[in-house]
Amino acid sequence: MKTLAMLFLLGTVPLAGIAAPADLPAGSCAAPMAATDLSQCDFSRKKLAGRNLRGARLAGAKLESTDFSKANLSGADLRGSNAKWANFTGANLSGADLRNADLFHATFDEGDLSGANLAGAYLFGANLINTRAPKADFSGAYLKDILMEGIDLSGGSIRNCYSFRGVFTGAKLIGTDLSGADLTGAAMEQADFTNAKLKGTRLAGAVLRQAVFFKTDMEGADLANADVWNANFDQARNRDNSVQEALIEPFVVRDRR
Repeated sequence: MKTLAMLFLLGTVPLAGIAAPADLPAGSCAAPMAATDLSQCDFSRKKLAGRNLRGARLAGAKLESTDFSKANLSGADLRGSNAKWANFTGANLSGADLRNADLFHATFDEGDLSGANLAGAYLFGANLINTRAPKADFSGAYLKDILMEGIDLSGGSIRNCYSFRGVFTGAKLIGTDLSGADLTGAAMEQADFTNAKLKGTRLAGAVLRQAVFFKTDMEGADLANADVWNANFDQARNRDNSVQEALIEPFVVRDRR
């Protein structure tokens, strides 16, 4: 009894009802279930819409063009999975681990990525329209041509991301860390950067009309040739010359090719 108590104190005994990652039972590829190991399965082009796969291990699995619409993948492990063209529309991926996953042209519209980890993921051309993603981590992810219109990424991170020509129109980026991100040519009209970190962020040529930068840390941010018509920089901190120049430059219609 003393030994068991000591193990709990050391954190080496999992809480009842919560399987440790190494303890997940082998799952069935024909009938996938929650909290099972499905990492060896090939679900390419399969229809798993609405399935309960909460806490399942799909790390390294083949998920190309799989239909996960409205599925429950909360807490699931999808690290390094091949999920090109996968459909996660309306799916619950809160707390899921998608680090280094291939999510080329995957769709997460109206889904839930709250607290999910997508660091290093490949999201070229992916859709995250009106996605709920507070505190999600996209650090170092590849976000070229991504559609994040209306996303809520409050308190999250896209540090050091490459997001050339990304679309973030109406995005909620309150308290989000965008430090070091390359958002050249991004469409960010009406985005809310309140209390966000834009340290060293590249926003050259970005469209930032009616965006809100209230109390935003803009140290080293590059807004060269950005369109900041009617943007709000009230109490923005560490504004450098490129911000000031963008504010005084007359609006010129630019080709966003």
